[in-house]
Amino acid sequence: MPFIIAVAFLLGLCFGSFANVVIYRVPAGKSIVKPPSACRHCGNRLKFFELFPVVSWLFLCGKCRTCKKKISLRYPLVELLCALLFAGMAWFSPTLSLVPLLVFVFVLLVISFIDADTMEIPDGLVVAGAIAGIIFVFGGHFGIFPGAVSWLDALLGAVAGAAPLLIIDRIVILLLEKDGFGFGDVKLMAMVGLFIGWQLMLLAFSVAFISAAPFAIYLMATGKRGGYIAFGPFLCAGSLAALWFGNYFKEVFT
Repeated sequence: MPFIIAVAFLLGLCFGSFANVVIYRVPAGKSIVKPPSACRHCGNRLKFFELFPVVSWLFLCGKCRTCKKKISLRYPLVELLCALLFAGMAWFSPTLSLVPLLVFVFVLLVISFIDADTMEIPDGLVVAGAIAGIIFVFGGHFGIFPGAVSWLDALLGAVAGAAPLLIIDRIVILLLEKDGFGFGDVKLMAMVGLFIGWQLMLLAFSVAFISAAPFAIYLMATGKRGGYIAFGPFLCAGSLAALWFGNYFKEVFT
């Protein structure tokens, strides 16, 4: 297991670097494949030794090699966070199930940052996660992916994830004449339901709402962002908590 966790950590660093590309380019409507990575200030294409996750940022002292302007600390932090999440998932499931679950983690990570930046959740990322979820459930049915929920649990999970947010959104619109939740959140939790099933949705939503409450109160009090909160990051955190700690949750309430 230590070897698998170490490999997952290194893989997470690499995918964390790719996550930075997706987080920046997808909302801008740019290709995530080309052109090659370049400095956002001077446009200078990065050399191979500038592309090593975390290490290159430290080696360059957080500055572009050419124009010397600062490179955001968020880049290495995203890479490190992705590596830690991948390692955590490897500890949680050191089996073939790790493959679709790493896709799940990657999608949640990227969605969290994009939603925090733009207040939007790209459909393409939700679709990618849903495809991984379907493969996860399908493989689980044939014993390839241990720990996957059944088809019925997955379908009920998708409904249990989407329905509450959709209902709350409709009620808020009727009462306050403004959106309660965006449809991006609704589609996100439908995708999450494929991985965790319907039974753990209560835990996912509880973690999301409890952790989001202080930020929501602050935004409403200050009027920043019009009082709206990017709920996606909290839903993603709650989803991971449900996936990792769901068994303990079930033991307490059963």
